[in-house]
Amino acid sequence: MIPPPFPPDEARRLEALRRLGLLDTPAEERFDRIVRMAARTFRVPITLVSLVDGSRQWFKARVGLDAASTARSLSFCGHAILTPHTFVVRDALEDQRFADNPLVTGEPHVRFYAGQPLHAPDGSPVGTLCLIDRRARDFSAEERQQLEDLASWVELELNALTVQEARTALAQQERFFALSVDMLCIAGLDGTFRQLSRAWTRTLGYSEQTLRATPLLELVHAEDRASTAEWLARGARGELLPCFEHRCRGQDGSWHWLQWNATVNPEEGIFYGVARDVTEQKRLEAERRQMERMKSEFVSTVSHELRTPLTSIRGSLGLLEGGILGELPSQAQDMVRIARTNTERLIRLINDILDLEKMESGKLDFHLEPLELGALLSQAVEAHQGYARECGAHLELVVEAPGARVMADGDRFLQVLANLLSNALKFSPRGERVTLRLERVGARLRVSVEDRGPGIPESFRARLFEKFAQADGSDSRRKGGTGLGLSIARALAERMGGTLDFVTAEGTGTTFQVELPEYTEAGAPVASIPLPLEPATRAGPRATRPRVLHVEADEDNRRVVANVLRDVADVVPASGLAEAESALRSGPFPLVIAEPVLPEGGPLPLAPLLAAAPVVLFSVREAEPELARQVSAVLVKSRTSNEELRSAVLRLLCSAHPPPPGGFP
Repeated sequence: MIPPPFPPDEARRLEALRRLGLLDTPAEERFDRIVRMAARTFRVPITLVSLVDGSRQWFKARVGLDAASTARSLSFCGHAILTPHTFVVRDALEDQRFADNPLVTGEPHVRFYAGQPLHAPDGSPVGTLCLIDRRARDFSAEERQQLEDLASWVELELNALTVQEARTALAQQERFFALSVDMLCIAGLDGTFRQLSRAWTRTLGYSEQTLRATPLLELVHAEDRASTAEWLARGARGELLPCFEHRCRGQDGSWHWLQWNATVNPEEGIFYGVARDVTEQKRLEAERRQMERMKSEFVSTVSHELRTPLTSIRGSLGLLEGGILGELPSQAQDMVRIARTNTERLIRLINDILDLEKMESGKLDFHLEPLELGALLSQAVEAHQGYARECGAHLELVVEAPGARVMADGDRFLQVLANLLSNALKFSPRGERVTLRLERVGARLRVSVEDRGPGIPESFRARLFEKFAQADGSDSRRKGGTGLGLSIARALAERMGGTLDFVTAEGTGTTFQVELPEYTEAGAPVASIPLPLEPATRAGPRATRPRVLHVEADEDNRRVVANVLRDVADVVPASGLAEAESALRSGPFPLVIAEPVLPEGGPLPLAPLLAAAPVVLFSVREAEPELARQVSAVLVKSRTSNEELRSAVLRLLCSAHPPPPGGFP
């Protein structure tokens, strides 16, 4: 901490302060109204008229602070009186003069300070009009000008020692009203104006005489009158008036959005108000929101349109890799592998973009239920063992809290783990270990993903969870990625009541930590996560194998699904509802697979299908909760591999009609 130095003319300054005769005098409304207005105008918790004495600063008027004085050696105002202009400290914790000041580290926890020097008649700086906030903030040039204007008003009151001086002060106050760029007013609590700045005439076009003769409510838009009347009534009850917006009619019939900050003097039945015309800001904000909506709709539409062909491409490549056409030459295998890898990368990008769009629009659904965390972690490890082998890394699971449960959405939590594990494996040196660890920390459960990679550069850490953030010059550019995964993962964790953070050191690795409250309420046991079943139908004669109806408008997807399920069931394709109903009349189906989204974007009527058989939705988008409750399973194309589709269908077929030993007869 650096105490404020004394100015060269300290003796003269103290004499000027004493001549004012204000030290240790009772509170006066003429000063109190100014600090109240300042608090409302700048929306800060603490405002002061501070007079800097020899060893203390004493507050002639204050809002939000109980103390009547503090030591000068600790004061910000002692620094402020040394400058001719507004003294601003954006963040006291980052300023070596104040970082360890007791007023910063303790009550009142000053983070932001702005002080405008106040001068005695001889020009000596005797104190400040200051603003204090408990959070760091910027202070614009316009706000500096407003603070200077209010400080000028304080100086008028400081120096109004005689009747003549009071008359002069009144004239200057009227000049202040006349020249202010803001719409200043003094008005009765019934909305009648008593004094107005010229900005009212410039903004609305009425003469001052017309405005004085017109109650505020008569200028207000009909839809805003009730809220305006309630706002005035709150003032009449002596309550603090919140920042308020409404529309007022101009002389030319146009409507202006006005934003109000005001303070009330209930004893006199008046309020002091500052209104600003924010019509242009409202217009720009509406345009911005419209552009955001258009962008989101465009991204969503394009992404959904890409999902269908990409699902066909991925499925076809998976079948080729699986040997549906026989063993491929080594060069062809490499080309297919490259194509599949990049298809998966593109699908992940689309999924990330769609998830981000849903989160920003509040449309991402969560199904929270008690889940055994160890089982989810085992599933995540099993799903990533193949990728670990590709990366040459070893993936291990350490469960130090067996049986522990959390309230979470299983699919969303697996999505968080998938992002963290894939990143850890991708950036781990070959031969190193990646550890997925579950431990109990107090009343919370911590899931850690520990790698031994290069660590996160210090310059990038602050931006790590920002959308599209990638560390320039690092492996992230070479190894691919959208820069959305961690942003989405943190948002998902927070939506489930948890946190996501990290610990890192360059050259030694990174640990990402997801923490969730432990679920301890007694409840029904959590069902275990089903494992894929063996193809019990494989041995059955073709004529007796189960038939599966597949309703899908896209021909390529119909062909891919038929090939994926060829050793499970006979797939009967239908391009739409008419063909599906015709197929259903030909005989029963134990299962129907359907894409509920038609090519033109409308919904496929599912009632006839639901009445005929259990339905699996295999769709480009996630189902609404109400629809999901009506069907047996929901699979999103871009998130479902060939094997996952096959296993889900086989599981449902076997649960509906358990086969005898050796398969269906």
